[in-house]
Amino acid sequence: MKHSYKIMGILFLTLTVVLLTACGSVSDKDSDKSNTDKDTKNGVTIKHDGGTTKVAKNPKRVVALEFSFVDALAALDVKPVGVADDGKKERILEPIRKQIGDYTSVGARKQPNLEEVSNQKPDVIIADSNRHKGIQKDLEKIAPTIMLPSFDSDYKDNLEAFKTIAKTVGKEDKGKERLKEHNDLMDKYSKEITMDKSQPVLPAVVAKSGLLAHPDNTYVGELLKELGFNNALNKTKTDNLSKYLKGPYLQLNSEVLSDINPGRMFIMADKGENDPNLKKQESDPVWNDLDAVKKDRVSVVDRNTWARARGIISSEEIAKQLVEISKNEQNDKQQK
Repeated sequence: MKHSYKIMGILFLTLTVVLLTACGSVSDKDSDKSNTDKDTKNGVTIKHDGGTTKVAKNPKRVVALEFSFVDALAALDVKPVGVADDGKKERILEPIRKQIGDYTSVGARKQPNLEEVSNQKPDVIIADSNRHKGIQKDLEKIAPTIMLPSFDSDYKDNLEAFKTIAKTVGKEDKGKERLKEHNDLMDKYSKEITMDKSQPVLPAVVAKSGLLAHPDNTYVGELLKELGFNNALNKTKTDNLSKYLKGPYLQLNSEVLSDINPGRMFIMADKGENDPNLKKQESDPVWNDLDAVKKDRVSVVDRNTWARARGIISSEEIAKQLVEISKNEQNDKQQK
């Protein structure tokens, strides 16, 4: 009998523990749901390069301190109230300017005007984790600030930053749709680019200081790689080169350029084929000995589109231009 009571006691104790655990689990779930609902109601928590930041739900007044962030906002149908545009609105690509409409310039991308940023009464600021690291605390005094890569980002970094921006402005579903559209477009353009992609290609900005090359770990370098191109700048050839503004861009002198000897070049210029910095390069004897020059495989492209914009819309513009270059080369071959 005592043995039966003992068994019943154990069963009762076990049942009690199970019930308490179940109640606790329900309570925890209710608590989690309550916290989730509260987070959704009051805002959203964003993880970014500068930490973790709580942002108001669906912020209306957004300030963007880099062109790639403006590109992302335009792709999401969000109109920023302030943009660091270097005081030159024409540096923003035309399709993006049309999409975002009027805004207030808040100064240069390198050094934004903090007073002007504050005057916009932003709900959120999107800043560059490289260029604006030193002023992050100042920006956070104005509004919640999201720090993301741009100046030293590659193509895939940019796509990840786009997703974060979409979440920040309450457009995650729109962001997913736009990314799918982007990937489909890039696949289409990649197939339509018929030029010889196996040729070692050198993408480079032409500037007063000379040629600033874009290897695989830069935005346009990785974009070209994704489209199937072979970058002329392998690691062995770039290890000892000087970097531009502590970014991934490499300064080339004549000796290194001759050693690389690219089979194709995309030269990013501010003033097209008549750019004085390009004319200076063309006067260098080394230039005319390059395979790309001798075989007429030098394409002069817009620096704003290829080097400064660094976004979804701009990458689609680059791919479209590559399709056009392919068609022109094909027509030239047929005429010959």
